[in-house]
Amino acid sequence: MPEGTASTRPELSGLHPGAVVGGRFEVIDQIDEDAQAVVWSAKDQQTKRAILVRVIRGELVSSSAAPEFREACRTAATLSHRNIARVFGVGRTPRGEHFIAGEWIDGTRLSEFTKERARDGEPMSLRGIYNVVAHLCSALAYAHEKGPHGTLRPSVVWITRGGRVKIRDFGVGQVLLGSGGTEAFHASDHACLAPEVKRGEPATPRSDVFGIGAILYELLTARSPGTNFVAPSHARDDIPAEIDGILFQCLAPDPKDRFDTPEAVRNALLPFITQANSLPPPANGNASVDIDLGSVLPPADLEIPGIAIPEIPIAPPPAPKRGLMSMINQLSADTKQRWMVAQDKMDHGPFNARELIERLNIGGFSGNDQTLNTDTGERKPLREWPQFREFILQREHQDTTEAEQAARVNAHRSEKRSSAVKWFIAASLIGLVVISVGGFVLSRSSGVRELASTQLDDLFKLGKITTGEAGLLPDQPVKRRRRGSNGAPAPQRSAGFASYNEAMSRPMELGDVSQGGGEGRLTGGQVAAIMNRNLNRFYSKCVVPEVKTGGKPGTVKVDLAIAGNGSIMGATVHGGSSSFQGCMGQQIKPVRFPTFGAPRMAARYSFTVN
Repeated sequence: MPEGTASTRPELSGLHPGAVVGGRFEVIDQIDEDAQAVVWSAKDQQTKRAILVRVIRGELVSSSAAPEFREACRTAATLSHRNIARVFGVGRTPRGEHFIAGEWIDGTRLSEFTKERARDGEPMSLRGIYNVVAHLCSALAYAHEKGPHGTLRPSVVWITRGGRVKIRDFGVGQVLLGSGGTEAFHASDHACLAPEVKRGEPATPRSDVFGIGAILYELLTARSPGTNFVAPSHARDDIPAEIDGILFQCLAPDPKDRFDTPEAVRNALLPFITQANSLPPPANGNASVDIDLGSVLPPADLEIPGIAIPEIPIAPPPAPKRGLMSMINQLSADTKQRWMVAQDKMDHGPFNARELIERLNIGGFSGNDQTLNTDTGERKPLREWPQFREFILQREHQDTTEAEQAARVNAHRSEKRSSAVKWFIAASLIGLVVISVGGFVLSRSSGVRELASTQLDDLFKLGKITTGEAGLLPDQPVKRRRRGSNGAPAPQRSAGFASYNEAMSRPMELGDVSQGGGEGRLTGGQVAAIMNRNLNRFYSKCVVPEVKTGGKPGTVKVDLAIAGNGSIMGATVHGGSSSFQGCMGQQIKPVRFPTFGAPRMAARYSFTVN
């Protein structure tokens, strides 16, 4: 959230750090102030979660408007969608001002996001812009069942650090506009409000289409539609003139001339984004940070005239997975986000069927987790829902089979080692004679030979290595690179490819709409499991040569920047010589993780060489 600012208005609400409002929300600090409210950070004493308390200016909620205001807040509190900022309650401060307790958003306003990208010379691509629109349409399609937002504008759209879009103030802005007029909004917001709403007419879905147009214009040009309006195709060379037409239709003064629904705006933009996505990759081979457009396309039955999408041949999956893939494809046809999963005393979701099985597949949920169907209100363990029962049983059978195969391999190895013990005892008798003559020379290299010739599971038993562990690191804010004397960016130390800091400092597009939109991430346990599968290779390629040259790596820590597609963007190795760090970087680079919704995440993996 924004930094705290000094207030130029009379003190509002009499709140102070430590005050408790609504009987449960403990005020921590004032962090923001705008035309409508003073914003405080707070903590919910019941759930211990961080929240926002927005104290609305008294003159904007008169006694006659108070019932409508409270009703709008209650309606907003019933909206539960990953792209809508939650409302937890509405109440009065000790001085009588209304406050709204809502979700804490760890991120920045969309306007600041686009301006920062423009200042850094990294304007949002067409694919990234489409992704924002897809997030907005998802939220609005859900919310329109209960009513339009009414005052949709860039200042109520936020981007979390994980890359998810969040919309605030559903319905509330209409009440404030009715009681306070346009003066209840910042001057830059006036041009973003639909003309009929400013005239006092009831908002409709087409009013929100006008708001999407204002947001689309700011995404394309990094400027407000109310200042020196210029067609986007004239502001940027990569914007086709057809997108100008889509924008003008969104911003039509007469609602009848606009698109019917937000989804219609998204579908109109889609062909141009698909064309942009079909361009060949850059010659330098650098991976794009844009999301995969296949993940945010609308349903397959949507007709897109004029776009021929070639079929990509896909090799048949292995026999054990054929049933799973068939079930995944069948479940994917259900696109409605109706499933809530209870875990760690919190409800997660809503998810559609495919999103739910993706999380099952990477271990985020289990078949025993209580799952709610929001359409029917029925709650029971996930495995008891007919839609998912067969998939869970198939998946558990596959996991059991793989575990049994691994156990047979280990048993075979143990049998081999048992047979070798007899030979080892005999050889030891002879070896004792040799050791008595050349013990000093042999002792210097025995540890190296042991590491080089012993299986990884034996090394664990011998105490030579310990299984690696991993934990998540907080996302770093994008920082400007230091520049050298010639004006070029100062080099950063890397571990065989991009360093962790360099990778985490790159500007990123938003999170994948289909995979949680930015908040879905791997757990520390998942990161450790993948890295431990590669631990034998790290030892044979890097640790053994390091020990042979007299090095003592000790505890090795690896900071990882992991992209949402599962690839490693960069890593920094702590411990060992520079050659060891470079070797580790080369071995870490090809490691792949399961995909997740955020554009990237940070983790630290560590293992110990005794």
